[in-house]
Amino acid sequence: MPTRIIFTFLFLSLFAGSALAMEATDSAASHPLPVGSTMPDLLLRGELNPKHLGHLGLKGPAPRHLSEIKAKTVILVAFSMYCPHCQREAPALNELNALIASRDLSDDVKLIGVGIGNSDFEVQVFRDKYAITFPLFSDPDFRVNKEIGEVGTPFFYVLALNPAKKEVRVAKTLLGRMKSAETFLAQALKACDGGK
Repeated sequence: MPTRIIFTFLFLSLFAGSALAMEATDSAASHPLPVGSTMPDLLLRGELNPKHLGHLGLKGPAPRHLSEIKAKTVILVAFSMYCPHCQREAPALNELNALIASRDLSDDVKLIGVGIGNSDFEVQVFRDKYAITFPLFSDPDFRVNKEIGEVGTPFFYVLALNPAKKEVRVAKTLLGRMKSAETFLAQALKACDGGK
């Protein structure tokens, strides 16, 4: 009996250690969409200000479909306001958005967030607390999270949009925090042929 307890403790310690190493909240139910697959045309809900609507090329309030975003590359980050890793990642996400703008990529590359399990109110709290500079959508009923594979948080999907075919392709994924915003942007652009 004591041996079983020791092995259980060691197994749980290893599992917890790996989750901390990748700096993400994850579950066994997670099944992310693989690179090269087609992303469903997600229905994005939530309250966006006119500046963010204009930035995304959207007219009128949400809900809007992912394919309506005017960009060649979309970086979608699944987050939760309750995820400590997402909270620590917030400044790096703002840095990533600033890098996109400073490199004159804002017309072709868009960064958006989806608050997994978060209401409009919770998303607004996260937006305000971390002075988020990019559009955030809500997913209070986990509908989007189910479509994207019940991923942990933070989870990044780099998506290549093909408006002619009305297709969104998964170009890169990442569970956990970025090593650096600059490195991640370079990898994202490479995965999507420069975002152009």
